[in-house]
Amino acid sequence: MSFKNFFIRFFITFAKPIIRTNTGDRFLIVSTTGLGDTLWGTPAIRALRESYPGAYIAVITTSLGKQVLENSPHINEIFVVKEPPLFSLFKLFPTLIQRKISKVLVFHISQRPLLPFCALIGAGRIIGTEQINKGLDFLLTDKLETKRIHEIERRLEVVQAAGAKASTKHMEFFPSEQDHKKAKDLLPTGVVVGLHPGAKDRFKQWPPSHFIQLGNLLKEKLGCQIVVTGTPAEKSLVETIAGSIEGAVGIYEGVTIPTLSALLSRLSLYITNDTGPLHIACATKTPTIALFTPTDPVLCGPYFAPHVSVLQKKPTCFPCLKKKCHEPFCMMQISTDEVLQEALRLMEGQT
Repeated sequence: MSFKNFFIRFFITFAKPIIRTNTGDRFLIVSTTGLGDTLWGTPAIRALRESYPGAYIAVITTSLGKQVLENSPHINEIFVVKEPPLFSLFKLFPTLIQRKISKVLVFHISQRPLLPFCALIGAGRIIGTEQINKGLDFLLTDKLETKRIHEIERRLEVVQAAGAKASTKHMEFFPSEQDHKKAKDLLPTGVVVGLHPGAKDRFKQWPPSHFIQLGNLLKEKLGCQIVVTGTPAEKSLVETIAGSIEGAVGIYEGVTIPTLSALLSRLSLYITNDTGPLHIACATKTPTIALFTPTDPVLCGPYFAPHVSVLQKKPTCFPCLKKKCHEPFCMMQISTDEVLQEALRLMEGQT
């Protein structure tokens, strides 16, 4: 056990007896990781609301997570953890005490102080999956076995342990009317195909030259418009690819996550690496081609998303180098023609 975790255990042991334990159905969901991770929790949040229609349901998340969840009709209140997390949680502590949380449902955490914080707000039960809590499993009252299942299923298991039942496993997003209006203004008219060449990790990125070749072939064969999406940090990548495809539009600045959701819902087809916007496309039911290697789509890919086609190749290196990989060799196995043929299949009847 690390010194940090030893200190946490020591502190909680002495603090716990003086904390009043709350009862009833007042839930706090903990989800403070990435865009895809947050979306994976939406079926579980919906299941919790359907099972407890009158309950208080709050979520503690990041600023990014708030963008994903802020219009959800299933959530009463959203709390945002900012950096540094310890200071942010200290400010939130009195408010969470007042909310009389009885059950904490741990979907996923990135910051070590979060679980100790949850142990001190009076919840009678803290439910989570073992072995993914930075060595703090001893703070869980209900420890769920780690299984090789999709992350959506894992989150559903957490709420099921609290008595919820799922009616569907589809992810969902709730962009506003303003988001839809802005998305409409950003897109060209006609049939539009989107390309997303970026990803947080280099080893997940299909080569830019392949996206360029694909975009030009799609324009030639379908007569469609091409948009290239990305983040402000991916400006150079987006501009390079959009500038190499006749008439293509690059979209990378001034677009919130809800606006991106509205934008993707208007596309005829989206072709993307394994990254956050893929999961938005799953939630918006946008016809999509997902390029996978070396991550495992069984665990973190499209799930209950028949509109998404996964093209995957096995890793070329053993063991897989992942973040140490300087060139995405395994992604290069996916040919432009392979993606083109799948795109033509999905677009049949749309043009």
